[in-house]
Amino acid sequence: MVRRVLFVDDEPNVLDGLRRTLRPLRGEWDMRFAPGGAEALTLLAAEPADVLVTDMRMPGMDGDALLAEVRRRHPHTVRVVLTGQCTREAMLRLVRLAHRVFAKPCDPEALRDAVRRACALQELLHSPALAGLVGQLGVVPTPPALYDQILAELENPDGSLTVIGDLVARDPGTSAKLMQMANSSLLGLRKPTTSPAQAVQALGSDATKALVLVSDALARYDPAPLRPDSIDDLWDHSRAVAALAGKIAHAEAGRAAAADATLVGLLHDVGRLTLASQQPGQYRDVFRLARADRLSVADAERAVFGATHADVGAYLLGLWGLPNPVVEAVAWHHTPGGCPAGAFGPLTALHAAEALLAPGEGGPPDAAYLARLGLADRLAAWGEFHARAADAPGAV
Repeated sequence: MVRRVLFVDDEPNVLDGLRRTLRPLRGEWDMRFAPGGAEALTLLAAEPADVLVTDMRMPGMDGDALLAEVRRRHPHTVRVVLTGQCTREAMLRLVRLAHRVFAKPCDPEALRDAVRRACALQELLHSPALAGLVGQLGVVPTPPALYDQILAELENPDGSLTVIGDLVARDPGTSAKLMQMANSSLLGLRKPTTSPAQAVQALGSDATKALVLVSDALARYDPAPLRPDSIDDLWDHSRAVAALAGKIAHAEAGRAAAADATLVGLLHDVGRLTLASQQPGQYRDVFRLARADRLSVADAERAVFGATHADVGAYLLGLWGLPNPVVEAVAWHHTPGGCPAGAFGPLTALHAAEALLAPGEGGPPDAAYLARLGLADRLAAWGEFHARAADAPGAV
């Protein structure tokens, strides 16, 4: 499928360089070029693009303004930024406006891979089946006010994790969840945290945002309509998946990758919580069908709803503005072969952890996907992480 890609930069030499560098992709991309934001919007109005790739610093309409307008007018267009330099404040804005951010000069193969993955994710999240299911929900969940306040503090140039800890302390339920997570064996801290502020410092901003979202969703969940079935252990399951995904990612790609994998592990089942909370009658049918036909929960959800909790969770996380790699991992954590990724990432760690811990949720590990990434021989070692954790004193 040929993708329409629009490149925007006020420097003619940069646009000429992009034309030359990306010439090998002409069979895959129909490329257009605009010298500024206003010109880009005119081109998009005449013929929408699948992908927008823009510079940030431009006279007149800068990259921030262009991205915001494209998000409003053309929400299905994938938004990519190429930038020569980016401050912390600018990066925080970009996380909410762009799907991917690359430094100049950009490797054409990396850009092509990112565009493929972002386009595949957009197609998944805007499928008719998912749109119909979300339309059936009584209320599409929105981030709590506490989450918005945390985001505002993070975007404040003078913001601090101490202030975020004070915000979290206003909500007893959220405070308890953050302290529980900070004191778990996942972090391996030498001293226990004794306050929400210490918990936020230990967890960091990304994990704090994730836990605020999960805690709010848990607070809205009423288990009574699902009985005798239950998803009451969902939080414990998410913590266990996060812990194992973090260990897998650390072994394969280091500490930063472990933090990303832990984050998606905490968030991966938010769609299931939403479906069970808002459609309890149909979710009872999911449990019955899974038992009667010996289906995975994901396959039973697909039969009942026409989509899975992974689809719904990814849709919500995208709506809430979480980064594309997080949304991508949640979307395909049961079916990673559907993601055109060519290397180990948060999705790989999450899929392996979920499949090892709970094969009844989405089925066994996807051997073909792991082989495609050259990781087929690593599954046994990852399973050992789980086995050692289960044998550790105090394991549950």
